[in-house]
Amino acid sequence: MDAPRRSAVAEEGARLPATLRRALATELHRATHPPYETPIVVVINGLLLLACWTLLPAAVVAGLFRFHGPLAFAMVLAVWMYSDVPATNLLGADADRSIAALADPAALRRTWYAKNLVLWLLATPACAVAAVLIGVHEKAPLFTVLTVLWIAVVPLGALGVANWLGIWFPYHPLPLRYRWARRHRWRPMLLRWAVLVLAPYALVPALALVVSVPSLLLWSSLTRGGGRLSASQFGWGLLLTAAITAAAWPLGHRYGLRQAGRRRDRLTAFLADPDRG
Repeated sequence: MDAPRRSAVAEEGARLPATLRRALATELHRATHPPYETPIVVVINGLLLLACWTLLPAAVVAGLFRFHGPLAFAMVLAVWMYSDVPATNLLGADADRSIAALADPAALRRTWYAKNLVLWLLATPACAVAAVLIGVHEKAPLFTVLTVLWIAVVPLGALGVANWLGIWFPYHPLPLRYRWARRHRWRPMLLRWAVLVLAPYALVPALALVVSVPSLLLWSSLTRGGGRLSASQFGWGLLLTAAITAAAWPLGHRYGLRQAGRRRDRLTAFLADPDRG
């Protein structure tokens, strides 16, 4: 690691958050200042989902999205807005601070929690508003409240595990022109990077589905024979998913910290060298 990089890492190490509140303030400051990575990602993903849901043929939409119905749009929107690199590349997106925090698991955990919470704060309100507007139109107040609760709870369970991808395969958020200038090293600079950029679009929805599997099985058994799901039945499934999420979010990060500790030397070497992709 060269001298300027060591100095930057030391400076970040001195500023590692001592509390979750301080970590959250730091991440909110980063999100609301250039390059605005997380807000831009959330907005683009929301617009992409809206375009797919409204412009694609109904048969294609039915094939792409498992959940259907008016309020299901808000639920799918919530998962989709999380499905990008802020959910997975927690180390590579902030390399100097990550290198410093690898030696302090408590600070690293607080930083990961804060990154998740900032993503939650950016995505959840918009999805909740969408659910409320749809619910008012559909005249389904109880289902609307339960849908908003689902939106607020379920994605956190997925985020607790999604960070594993960035521990095993981090990457540097380099400008495209930088990558293209080094395209002769196409595996790390283009292929590996492209795969890791696209992976969250499959990984995060899959994790949200895994968290929801017990609820989906319950709802399927309750509506066997073509019955319609009642609000109370939806609520029981939501409680089941909330319990799983309450365990998955902290336990997922705890396992991630363990893996980061085991891979500390390799991660430090990778994060200190942008040319590794």
